[in-house]
Order: sequence, then C-alpha cells, then structure tokens
Amino acid sequence: MVVQKTQKNLPDEAFSGDIDVNLLKSQEYTRRIRTHYLPLIQQYGATFQAVDWGSSQGQTNRFRILLEVGNIENATILDVGCGIGHLVEHLSALNFQGKYLGIDIIPEMVGCARECYPTYLFQEGSILESDNNWIADYVLGSGLFNFGDRELMEKTIQTMFESCSKAVAFNSLSNWAEKKESGEFYADPLATVQFCRTLTPWVVLRHDYILHDFTIYMYREPCYK
Repeated sequence: MVVQKTQKNLPDEAFSGDIDVNLLKSQEYTRRIRTHYLPLIQQYGATFQAVDWGSSQGQTNRFRILLEVGNIENATILDVGCGIGHLVEHLSALNFQGKYLGIDIIPEMVGCARECYPTYLFQEGSILESDNNWIADYVLGSGLFNFGDRELMEKTIQTMFESCSKAVAFNSLSNWAEKKESGEFYADPLATVQFCRTLTPWVVLRHDYILHDFTIYMYREPCYK
C-alpha cells in the first residue's frame, strides 16, 4: 500500500540536500492556483473542463501515456496533483487491482474527488512538504507544472523520484509548441531530460501524442535486462 516514507523504504542518499518549498508554500503560488481553478470547478463541476484541459480526448491521451510507464495492475500508485481524481477512471478500465492515493493542494479538488470516487483514497497535501511524504511503486503527475516554473518543476521531479520504488511518470506543456497560452509554463523537453538524468540514467521522453505536450518516464532500474 501507499505508506508514509521511512528510512527503510529508500536509502539515506535519496534524501541528500534540502528541498526548498518556498514557491509552493508562498501565498502568491497558492493564490494563483486557487484563482485559476476554483471558478472552473464552480462552473463545470467534476468534468475535464474543471481541471482546464482543452478536451476530454486530450486528458484521456495524457492519462493513457502516463499509465504506459509500467505494469501497474497490482502496483501502488501515488497521483500527485490528482485534481478531481479522473485518473482512477482510466485505472479502472485497465482492471487496476492495486492501491491508489491521490493528493492535491486544493481542498476543494480533494473534496470533489472524494465525492466522485468514494472507493479511492484522496488527501490534501503537497509532496514537497516534509510532514506529508509518501512512497509508492509508481508516482504519477499530470498537469502539475502548468502554473509553476523550472525551479518548482525540478524540485517536484526530484521529490517524486525519491518517493517511488519503481518509476515516475509526469507530463508537461512543451516549449516546442507552435502556440502558447499566456501565463502558462512551457518546459524545454530536452533540458528536462537532462535534469532527470542527474537522478537516474533510465529515462524515456515521449513527445509523440500531443504537439504541445510531453511525458517523461524515470526508472530506478532498466526496463530490459
């Protein structure tokens, strides 16, 4: 199951260095996220529009690529920035029999997820906060970085990898996009891969499903031995 992180779960060296969470904890960042998403929740309810995806198919494609990270059927999954919890619908379609925990910093999102999917576990919290750390086989994140910056992205990726026992999968808006929305963060796919390779040599870049989006897999061990 998804459990609180302990020294037995990961080696000590995985926790070297301090994690600066100033951006995440700042009132400005929280205000930015709440100001953007709360009106969408109120307007659209438990739909893909509430988490600001352009289409249901776009959200589905992102989830499909995330879940191709590995054999998840009986795994433990930590869904970082779970939003309303839509990922669990795709897990159910894949006959998921493992354990799932979704976390989000917006309490209204968590409340909505609990109402929509009462058989799954959701908690309010941030993976970057020292008293709210978890470990799971697979740590996933979709749409985490749309309103952040490169520093927040890298710190979050590092902490996600420290929290996985098998692999991490996350997506981001790509600066290879021909058109960009004002106020959103578009990451450089190659620079992101280079950062991920400072954490593990086993990295996969997917830029084959949506022009303005990419997904990265990070593994603790090679997929093929």
